[in-house]
Amino acid sequence: MEQTYTFDDLDGLYETAENLPQVERHDVYGRNEELDEWKRVPWRDSLWTDTGELAGEVSTFEDFYNVIQYGEILDAVGRQLEHHHVEPEGRVSLSPNSHKMTAKIGLDDVIEPRDGDEVALQLHTRSGHSGYHGLTYSLGAERLVCSNGMTSFITEQSFEQTHSEPFKPQLAYHAVDSMINGADTVENRLKEAQEERLLNQDEALLVLHDLGLDRYLENPTADLVNALYTEVEDPENPSLYETYNAATYALTHLSTDVPEYVLDDGLDRAATLLDQENRVPDSAELGRNVVENRVQHLVDADNPDEEEYWEGETDSLRDLMEKHEIQA
Repeated sequence: MEQTYTFDDLDGLYETAENLPQVERHDVYGRNEELDEWKRVPWRDSLWTDTGELAGEVSTFEDFYNVIQYGEILDAVGRQLEHHHVEPEGRVSLSPNSHKMTAKIGLDDVIEPRDGDEVALQLHTRSGHSGYHGLTYSLGAERLVCSNGMTSFITEQSFEQTHSEPFKPQLAYHAVDSMINGADTVENRLKEAQEERLLNQDEALLVLHDLGLDRYLENPTADLVNALYTEVEDPENPSLYETYNAATYALTHLSTDVPEYVLDDGLDRAATLLDQENRVPDSAELGRNVVENRVQHLVDADNPDEEEYWEGETDSLRDLMEKHEIQA
């Protein structure tokens, strides 16, 4: 079961850091069933938490894998927030068996990319003990009007450390500094995304499907349409920012029984609507590519009618192909 810790000030953050489980290395053994014999695997270690959970299995050699405790990550972030006199609110989520950690830490700063649309900036950090997850810090946010989650939408404000090196607290300090000093960059990026427009709501719906958000939703097309109706002001002129907000709304509010660490992967996918090669995508190019991909998929399908996301999708695609001047 997923575990969640919440805090509403710096002392709470430090307390959470102390309460998070720590891991230690232990031996790994392999068994030959025919001989009923066990032998130690000298090049692998298991990672066990101090609460008795098996969190991961990694290389024995520190040249390949260094243990990074979740608590020391939060402690380093807290020390730099304290330097900036920030009193953070936030939460930490641990996956079952503590093999993955996600922390969302408020930076006590609010921007307004559109009138009345307030966005609270956050630092998001993730790590894991599985042997596959590095340590990352990225810019995140939460729209206050609807509590939509936002993450990893500006590449230059994302930082990563692999487990091949010991924990580097200075990277945490740099991440905090960058995100606290980068509010203007964030606001400008979201305003740029508001200026980029898709052809209509059908194209926006195709864009959301193309992101692969289906896997996080029980009724993908219905949920994505619901999200677009909630977030898009003019269905005939949806912006990339509104389409991105629809994606985060669907993930944050319409998914059911999906762990937070899995939803974060979906939010990463949605973030490509605001950041491709550290810039806002060109909406005309994005829309054209999505339409071409979808048309090709239906052409290759054995039963195109059964593959349609919604009744009448083929007619919508013909209209979009004409607007993009795509030859059939």
